[in-house]
Formats: sequence, C-alpha cells, structure tokens
Amino acid sequence: MLNKLIYATLIIWAIVVFDAKAQQGFEEWDKNYEQIDLLQILTFEQAYADSIDTNKGTSEYYTRIAKYRFTATYLGQKRKADPKVIQSMKNVFKLFGGDPIQLSSMIDNEYLFQVGDITFWAPIQKQLEKALKKEVRQGKTAILYCLFLNEHSSSGLYNTLLISEFQKQ
Repeated sequence: MLNKLIYATLIIWAIVVFDAKAQQGFEEWDKNYEQIDLLQILTFEQAYADSIDTNKGTSEYYTRIAKYRFTATYLGQKRKADPKVIQSMKNVFKLFGGDPIQLSSMIDNEYLFQVGDITFWAPIQKQLEKALKKEVRQGKTAILYCLFLNEHSSSGLYNTLLISEFQKQ
C-alpha cells in the first residue's frame, strides 16, 4: 500500500512539474505578443482605411506591423497561401527592415479560423503546420501568436495574421 502511495505521489509530482515547464515556454511569448480583441482590431483597421479613402478621395498608402495574441477556433481547412497576401506581407516586412525573400520561404499554406462571426485565412510558418494539424482538432480553440502585417493601398486593405506560434486550449 505504501509503495502505491509513493508511486501515485511521484506521478502527480511529475505531471505538475512537466505542466509547469510547458507553461513557462509561453511566458516570453505572452510578454512579446499583446493580447487583443481581434474583432475590435479588424473593425478599427477597416474604419480607418475607409476614413482615409473618404477624406483623401484616394487610397493613401500606409502600413503597420504588430505582434498580437488571441483565441480562435480552428475550422480544419487549409489552402495554398494567396499570392496577393504573400506580396502584401513582403511589402510590409521590407518597410520594417525584414528580408522579404526570407518571409516567402517560410510560408506555403494558410488555415481557416474563426473569431466570433468573422472567419479568416491565416498563413502559418511551415515548421508549425504538422504540430497544428496534430494538436488542434477541427472546431477546437487555440491561442494564436501572430505577426500582424497591415497594408492599405490602391489594391485594397490587407490585414494579415501570420501565425508564429500557437498554444492549444
């Protein structure tokens, strides 16, 4: 009986220690990626783009980059990344000092997610694809850590959320 108690205690201790270590890995991500209400951000960005177009009469070029985290539902679909989205990401990345060639070599596909009533395709870094498909089932939620690349031009508004990391819930 004592051996079973010791064994059970060791198992519980191991679970607690490993769970704590796993959670520590996201503390740095949490510090660097602001937690946001995605719907609020996308609504603001669209309203701002519309106001620029209305007030200026033309589509003034502007960009923005940020790091965000938010919870989204994975809808289980994937497709090849849209070339227009990739080009927009390259444009923004280059303006903020990144190497656009490096960026395009990191992305093949984008995955469908939902937050509230909004569905969106999010490109993902290649090295995360297997883990995403393995760890997050269709209809389940995950915390997405995304590089937000915003570009407004005469071609339209691109609000791209490049998945840099995720945490299943």
